Amino acid sequence: MKKTKKKKLVKCLFIEDCGIFQNQILVGVGVSYKEIIDFSKKEKANDWFTKGLEERKDIIESLIKEGKTGFVMEGNDLRGAFLLWLEKYDWKDWHTIEVLLHELHHLVYFTARQKSFEMELEAQAFLFEDLFHRMRRKLAEKLKF
Repeated sequence: MKKTKKKKLVKCLFIEDCGIFQNQILVGVGVSYKEIIDFSKKEKANDWFTKGLEERKDIIESLIKEGKTGFVMEGNDLRGAFLLWLEKYDWKDWHTIEVLLHELHHLVYFTARQKSFEMELEAQAFLFEDLFHRMRRKLAEKLKF
């Protein structure tokens, strides 16, 4: 019987902007809460964003430990910061791509609500397309695909 090689979990963290909107998205793949906070401080993310992550420590840690495949957490105020966390990402695995698409939909919804374009479906579609385009390229670059 042929042994299958177990894939090594690849981690990455980066901050992405939200196109024409002034939102910040901290993207984490396969990382712990501590790694998220350390990165946020190291990259000098806005103080209020890091503070919001610290205030939600229990929630973030429980979502990661529950075995979620991904989640988006909206900032604790309307300043436009988000945490996008994915358990893993592999451009050859449709399931992980679908998780990214699902979480990006949440991100677009939150942004539309914050920036008052809930009824502008075409604007939401363009934002979704732009975020997916940039995120998949950045993930490929960071994860060395």
